[in-house]
Amino acid sequence: MTAIACLKVFVGEELRFADSEAMAALVAKVAGAYLETTWVWPRRYGLVAPFSFVLADPRATALDARELQKLAADLQFKLFGEKGSGDIALLMFEGDQTDVMRFASTHGDALKALLAGEDDGLFAGRICKITPSGVSSIAPPGGPVEGAPPAEELAAIEPEPPRGGIDDLLDAPHSKAGWWAIYYLQKERFVGSGVDFRAAWDGDFGATTSDSDTARDMACLAAAQAAMQTIPTGYMFLPFSFSAMVKPSLRETYRSHVEKLPKAMRPRLAASVNDVPREPSYGAVTQIRTFLQPYFSLIDLHVKDPGFNVESLPVGAVNSVTLVLEGQDERARLSAISRFLKELEVYRAKRVWQGVAGVQNLKELDLCRRLKAPFLSGPMVAPFADKPAGDIAWPPLNLPYRSRTAIK
Repeated sequence: MTAIACLKVFVGEELRFADSEAMAALVAKVAGAYLETTWVWPRRYGLVAPFSFVLADPRATALDARELQKLAADLQFKLFGEKGSGDIALLMFEGDQTDVMRFASTHGDALKALLAGEDDGLFAGRICKITPSGVSSIAPPGGPVEGAPPAEELAAIEPEPPRGGIDDLLDAPHSKAGWWAIYYLQKERFVGSGVDFRAAWDGDFGATTSDSDTARDMACLAAAQAAMQTIPTGYMFLPFSFSAMVKPSLRETYRSHVEKLPKAMRPRLAASVNDVPREPSYGAVTQIRTFLQPYFSLIDLHVKDPGFNVESLPVGAVNSVTLVLEGQDERARLSAISRFLKELEVYRAKRVWQGVAGVQNLKELDLCRRLKAPFLSGPMVAPFADKPAGDIAWPPLNLPYRSRTAIK
């Protein structure tokens, strides 16, 4: 039994996330110091996104929201002083690990109803609102705020063996992450796989807009690290949010995760930067490359606009640009493939490979073949699988590739 929850911190008169990176860092420092001294082993905690912590207790089936009221009071005092006029509120969501990570990556604006004490049904789990002056249950309405078993009984319970850190605590990244095999058309072989959070896709590559969520990236990095020892060949493409990587404070949240990646694996590691805009600035690309290059042998940009301005990239700044197909309009998808791949000479001049992700039917696959797309992925290439594909020779006429690890 392990109770796991996400704790979100809201700051300011309207109880929204502060936009200031300095505020995010201050909240992380104050809350982290509090949890370090009070949320002690066998409990575990970790900052998974700005203003968002994951908490767990292997001895409990429900966490005690009342324990966190002291944290709300500490934040109130440290941020606004003894008589300050600012407001602090915490939302504690307790549920299964997939929903906890989804809650962690949800922006404050989407949680207004919960802050107002109204459950809109967006999350299936237990939700408590915590302020310096009180604790209340939002879902279920008027439900319990205490833990189970009660806090005074926890000390007598034998804990589960320690798992080593927050990455091991979050079982969801290990069991809920999956892989898209990446096919190299010219060499007629799979050259590796890209990791993604299974719950984000619901069966369709690119089906949601959550692929830039920092929390999901962390989940995927943890899953990739767990898989590295079992797959001896092929590249592993690991995701990074463009919007997070261009902000210094958010970029630093990735550092402890990438530093854990084995140095011996770096020749096989590739970074996929998601949701890159049509014309990223020179400074943004340079900052991202400087951060990622010590840990990865390849850098791939994922774009959704087939008119991506590759000429804006410095020569040699990245290794590849991948078009991520989205939507269900067949003509629009085929048109996007054609427009993107007809810029082959421009990409060659920049020494940048092209790829197409999310290929979902035979028409799209045939068009990519005719236009000689170098790299392909998606359901029509190989289904979402629970393990990386590795390096495998495979005739293009036998696509999609289906292995015993394919997810039904």
